[in-house]
Amino acid sequence: MAKHKEKLTVLLAIVISILLPFFIQDFYWLGILNMLLIYSVICFGLNLIVGIVGLLTFGHAAFYGIGAYTTAMLMKYYQFPFLPSLFLSGLTSLFIAFLIGISTSRVKGDYFCIITLVFGEIFRLVMQGWIKFSGGAMGIVGIQAPQILSWKIVSEKDFYYLGLILFWFSFITLTVLIRSKFGRAFNAIREDELAASMMGINTVMYKILGFSIGCFYAGLAGSYYAVFNTAITPASFTIDETCLMVIMVILGGLGNLSATVPGVFTMLLVTEVFRPLYRFRLLFIGLIMVIVLVRYPGGIGGIISSLFRLCRPWVRLFKGRS
Repeated sequence: MAKHKEKLTVLLAIVISILLPFFIQDFYWLGILNMLLIYSVICFGLNLIVGIVGLLTFGHAAFYGIGAYTTAMLMKYYQFPFLPSLFLSGLTSLFIAFLIGISTSRVKGDYFCIITLVFGEIFRLVMQGWIKFSGGAMGIVGIQAPQILSWKIVSEKDFYYLGLILFWFSFITLTVLIRSKFGRAFNAIREDELAASMMGINTVMYKILGFSIGCFYAGLAGSYYAVFNTAITPASFTIDETCLMVIMVILGGLGNLSATVPGVFTMLLVTEVFRPLYRFRLLFIGLIMVIVLVRYPGGIGGIISSLFRLCRPWVRLFKGRS
């Protein structure tokens, strides 16, 4: 019964998301929705790494950038179609994450976090300094509009539907993964790595796998960002971006894939609302984070769950009277 309700909820959410552009005509808000889709796809993968597997990483923006640069170079310099560029971008991020995972397989906790942070900075500095390869600080501009068969994606609404496809692809595939035996192994490693290894789980292999898969989705989001923005620079993939992504995941709710979207939406909305107060924007964002997480350690997902629990007796009472 619960699974049936969940499927209906997902189906309703898909229908609403498809119809949303018919009610929102303003290009500015469509652009905000597109950024919501980009960050949601990134944070789905990051929530897998941080919330499900239990690995803290501060280099996620680098894998986002790897996907963006891969698509930009393939489409601009080699005239690759968009779809092959999209999946090659995801696979490139996955492959590099796999190499990093293997090379740091015996590193745990804070040390792994520092290594990913250093990798993120190395990536940014290489892209900024290797002018012949990446265009340096000026980046790559003039990335052509994507086209899928006869569908040429040029308007904000077109990009919204492209992002929506990526969004639901990421959400559904990660949901299936988390509910499989791989997801159960990830959860066991997060709760107690020693106990998981005693149960016969190859903790090193599963951690590398979880980290690599999470970075694959960052590569997909980077590819979408490259064609949406038509230009990329190293300044878009800094440690500040990674911190924003981590905040979105924590604020939404660690280990709760559905709560990732409210976390992303809240941070984007707060960023836009406090844009005129640029100097104090980070202060307001920090205050909101502290207030929410002190009161509700489960993040926005915890708040929503609490509201549902509060409403449940009233719903039962209403049903009883009817």
